[in-house]
Amino acid sequence: MNMTEIKEKAKQLGIQAGKMKKVDLIRAIQSKEGNFPCFETAKDYCNQLSCAWRNACLPAKGLEKKYEQTKNLYLKKMQTELQTLASKLADLKMKSQKKMGAGKIEALAEIHKLERKIEELKKNARSLAAASEDAWQITKHGVDKAWDELRTSAKKALAKFS
Repeated sequence: MNMTEIKEKAKQLGIQAGKMKKVDLIRAIQSKEGNFPCFETAKDYCNQLSCAWRNACLPAKGLEKKYEQTKNLYLKKMQTELQTLASKLADLKMKSQKKMGAGKIEALAEIHKLERKIEELKKNARSLAAASEDAWQITKHGVDKAWDELRTSAKKALAKFS
């Protein structure tokens, strides 16, 4: 069903569609029809055999939703870049151990700050991995911002102390 048809069905049931998202509108219709409002929450199986939305709701066997594919690629790329950065910081940490005085203290402090940022970004990435489609864009925006800040800080530190 396209959105126009869904809105028409909602109207027939006395539901004000307004600017509701498709998923929310279908869930409202499901409730009115006496089913659980669970559209697109099932993973592999749905026990709501009489629900009119059952076939549209269940994902095709073995296929991920597009946003999940995008999310997985994004997270894989981030993980690879974080590993590379952690390796560079480990090398820098070893080099800074050989320095003396204020240079060593400054380098180690900067490395420690970057390590904390990496851990925070990993934590945010775990939130992103668990995010639903609706939350994905909001969460991704915050992770992108933190990731950009980390990249900038790391470049400066690596250039300064290498």
